[in-house]
Amino acid sequence: MGLPLVNQFLAQGYALVRILSALKIKSSTYYNWRHWQPSRQEKRRESLKPYILDVWKTFKFYGYRRIAAYSQLNNDCPKISEYMTLKLMRELGIRSRMQKRYRKPKTVVTVDQKPNLIRHLHDLSGVWQTDITYIQLTNHRWVYLATVLDPEKRKVLGYKIGDTMTADLATSALQMALDKHQKPLIIHSDMGHNTRVLSLILNAKIMA
Repeated sequence: MGLPLVNQFLAQGYALVRILSALKIKSSTYYNWRHWQPSRQEKRRESLKPYILDVWKTFKFYGYRRIAAYSQLNNDCPKISEYMTLKLMRELGIRSRMQKRYRKPKTVVTVDQKPNLIRHLHDLSGVWQTDITYIQLTNHRWVYLATVLDPEKRKVLGYKIGDTMTADLATSALQMALDKHQKPLIIHSDMGHNTRVLSLILNAKIMA
């Protein structure tokens, strides 16, 4: 801390001997500090920092491993080890800006499994299948997609997208199908909790 003060006092006209004596600094220490030059390794470390910072700004989610790999694969870039990249990133106060991964909602089946009654049917005419699935939008938000399908024609008869799994989501998909097609003889869903709920709602609407 005292060494930078020496030059300040020298600029004010004080004698060097008196300054060093007052600050209790050896003359050899002062001259070593004054004539110090960074080593070749230290110069290289400092020269690598702007490069690492530039790559980090360009590839926002790169951590030290990817930045090091990028340097190894790019012929126009200096080669940097993972260890050196990590140390320099810490000195620069930067780190990977990886976003939190979004996970789709989970559901749990709490009902007894039932047999698949249409598995061995050869004639699927008059059969509708229901399904609810999750879709992740570009803004990482999850939405529900309810569909009514014709397995014989492999055609979507009705659909509805919503933020939550509600009765309106299910009935809207069914209503779209009923507006354009005759009522089915059988409505089928898989054993997932979501599609079982949808199937119960749709069957109730058809029987109404």
